[in-house]
Amino acid sequence: MKENKPTLGVIEGFYGRAWSSESRLHMAQWLPAIGIHAYLYAPKADAFLRKSWHLSWPDSQRMHLLELANACASNQLEFHVGLSPFELYRDYGGANKEALKSKLGEVVDLGVSGVAILFDDMPGSLDSLAARQAEICNDLRHWSSDADLALRVCPTYYSDDPILDEIFGARPGNYLEELYGELEGDFEMFWTGPQVCSDSLEPEAIRCVSDSCKGNVAIWDNYPVNDSRARSPHIYVDPLQGRAEGLRGLIGSHWCNAMNQPALSLPALASLPALYGVRAPERDRVLEEAGTDQQMVEACMPLSRSPLNMITDAERHALALAASRETMAASELRDWLSGGYEFDPDCLTS
Repeated sequence: MKENKPTLGVIEGFYGRAWSSESRLHMAQWLPAIGIHAYLYAPKADAFLRKSWHLSWPDSQRMHLLELANACASNQLEFHVGLSPFELYRDYGGANKEALKSKLGEVVDLGVSGVAILFDDMPGSLDSLAARQAEICNDLRHWSSDADLALRVCPTYYSDDPILDEIFGARPGNYLEELYGELEGDFEMFWTGPQVCSDSLEPEAIRCVSDSCKGNVAIWDNYPVNDSRARSPHIYVDPLQGRAEGLRGLIGSHWCNAMNQPALSLPALASLPALYGVRAPERDRVLEEAGTDQQMVEACMPLSRSPLNMITDAERHALALAASRETMAASELRDWLSGGYEFDPDCLTS
């Protein structure tokens, strides 16, 4: 089991619109100031990480990613990239294998601290799923051995939630144990808990997975993310709830999946370090600079519990006042109020 404090990270890994380039550069400054150690760039909107993974990023996008990686390094924030080679395990070899090696080289050249291979939200009911995925992971380990990267993998079945079996097919028996057992070297296994969006993450809910993976568990915490059918009508500004301090000895890292609205995500994200006793003396400065001060949090609080069409007139008025300010968070709120929160039907884990 893990003895040190886990790595604390934030994921840009939702469906819908990705963060803007400007927003990412702001977050590269703000996240370490609130006690976050790492940032995983894995937006579903980046087709060059997913269905077009075998293609190179356009020059303009690659230049932005280099700028982002440099901004993270300047602020002592680890920069990680999540690669989702869509259904590669169905036909892995030959040209596809060489394409993956080439793509990894492009990612490593950005100066990343780590790479995550993400098999989530893909069909899984096929023979030898774990063995095929482990082969891909082990090749990535071999190809990146000189780069000394932190490697993580998100399995196809990343939760006990039966919705994954309903959508992607029944999970193979002992899938997680077989996948971890065939991995070479240190990989952390992403896990969301008993549900895709778990209301609580108690040690008892993690212990079995932690034992299977020898403590090499990376919590993928789907809070405050708001990209699903049920969650897209909400803005989540409450701190994390039901996450126990006892997780510390069972995991290697804890990552929160942020909302489509980066600045408005900060109040929730800022509660993660406190769970692990990490001090963040600049927290209040960052929240004020981003526009997520107490006035904004109080205005958005009703949206944590009710959709926009069910809040009171007084609550709508408070939202309008908060949205009228000239801050990044206010701009995000104005966009959200004008319909920017609409559900993307490509999000399968609703």
